[in-house]
Amino acid sequence: MNPLQILSLILIDIGSLDSLFRTYRQFLGNLFLATCGVYSVFAIVYSLSCIEIAELTENPAVNDLAHGVFRCISVWNYIVQIVFYISINITHYVNRTGEPNHWLTKGAQRYECFLEKSFLSVVFPLSLFVCNTFWYVFHNTRDLIYPKIIDDVIPNWYNHTVHTVPVVIVFLHLILVEHKTSPIPMSTSVFIQCAFHAMYLSMLIILRYLDGVWLYKFLGYYAVSRSSQIISAILFSFVSPIVYVMMGYKIHAEVEKIVSKVNNKKNNSELLAKTNNNNYDVEWKLK
Repeated sequence: MNPLQILSLILIDIGSLDSLFRTYRQFLGNLFLATCGVYSVFAIVYSLSCIEIAELTENPAVNDLAHGVFRCISVWNYIVQIVFYISINITHYVNRTGEPNHWLTKGAQRYECFLEKSFLSVVFPLSLFVCNTFWYVFHNTRDLIYPKIIDDVIPNWYNHTVHTVPVVIVFLHLILVEHKTSPIPMSTSVFIQCAFHAMYLSMLIILRYLDGVWLYKFLGYYAVSRSSQIISAILFSFVSPIVYVMMGYKIHAEVEKIVSKVNNKKNNSELLAKTNNNNYDVEWKLK
């Protein structure tokens, strides 16, 4: 039997590329989560050992940004992703190796449920908001958000780990990872995001009046008039979060729909094969 015949038999048995994806989706999802866990550990080690914030604080051009680095939403999002993927790997390990009735296993199951439900309500929309906002401002007025002098202290690739990789990760997660629990209602996720962004915007305004300068200089650049300030606040606190939450739920629904169709095809094929085998057995007995 030549390789082409073997390949044709494999494709016939699988049925389609969709079913191939479905067959290996769980494996790919687990591999993806493990990779994200290792990546998160590396991110922690590198951030703590190699990033010298003190060098930035000594430079007057970026002194304000350096002092307020832990107030930046990019850093918050980075920490959220790191904690999320390390935690979900730990819960998976405990659930697979622990005794079913042990208190630690039960706790891990509840925590895993919480993590799964927080993905579409927190991790996905926050990552999109942070990365899209950063790169929009970066390409229009870079000096107001990430001056070139920072490249002398922080490698360019590290900038991408904070402001590019998170988006890639959440989209791959949405496609590859099959959660055991259903997401919380979209309205609840919208409320969570809007409340968080309203709180963060309030913090920025308070810091502006306490420190005399905006944490993000581009806020003062774009919001120069009262009307532009109101519009920016609405976009920042309500419109963007709602759009990103809806996007996540829409993609999730489409992926689940495709997976459901593939499962139905697979079940129908198995049922048909079983029926044909039964008919063959009956015919053989009659003979």
